[in-house]
Amino acid sequence: MAIVVRLTDQQKRAVFNCGNTLVVACPGSGKTRTIIAKLLQCVDDVRHSPRRVACITYTNAAVNEIEYRISRHGISGENNYCEVSTIHAFCLNNILHSFHWKLDEYKDGFEILPSDSEEYLAIVKDVATKYSISAYDQKQFELIGREPNGEPLLPGAIPADAVYEFWDKLREEGFIDFSGIIYYSYILLRDNPSIGRYLASKFSHILVDEFQDTSSLQKEILSLVYGFGLTDYFLVGDPEQSIYSFAGAKPQLMDD
Repeated sequence: MAIVVRLTDQQKRAVFNCGNTLVVACPGSGKTRTIIAKLLQCVDDVRHSPRRVACITYTNAAVNEIEYRISRHGISGENNYCEVSTIHAFCLNNILHSFHWKLDEYKDGFEILPSDSEEYLAIVKDVATKYSISAYDQKQFELIGREPNGEPLLPGAIPADAVYEFWDKLREEGFIDFSGIIYYSYILLRDNPSIGRYLASKFSHILVDEFQDTSSLQKEILSLVYGFGLTDYFLVGDPEQSIYSFAGAKPQLMDD
């Protein structure tokens, strides 16, 4: 299938570059159009193979936009060739659902606890009462991230001890929050190289949109898959446009 996305000469250089590619571009320069063209090209590469293409972005709105655009070219994001998702959905679908039994904390399964659920709010309230956390900072619990060593990335004035107790209570009840999805996916990859090889064998290409919003923990997940040398990466972003620093996004990772 010929690529029918209209591209500038610079965009064509990026799309048809062989191997790993980092595209740095400002707003309005056609980053999404470029990643769509690359996705279509990668799908052509895997069409007659058992492998797939992953396209990761950071909001559900962006997922919907990419899926809508590729559907106009006759390809669905839910077919056998490509998977368009947020980083949380990528980890959940490809790592946690299949391998949670390898974790002592969730060997019997888990339930995702969204921040607007009654159970989530009750656990936050219980911890907040003990640590005298204000109503404003209670709303910041959903923004807590994690470093690869497990330490919390703290928004607002939430003390670390309160976060650890919050996570303990989630685990005790068999719940996992969104930061836990990323963290425990990393733990599984770190401690089980066979999972990383499985992902590297499954995905011939991994495309990452808005790469400037990648955290250290997310970068480690991508790096562990990359280490097997079976997957090409196509990373697109603008270090001047990071909007998730509160959740641990580090634009300087683009340099790394």
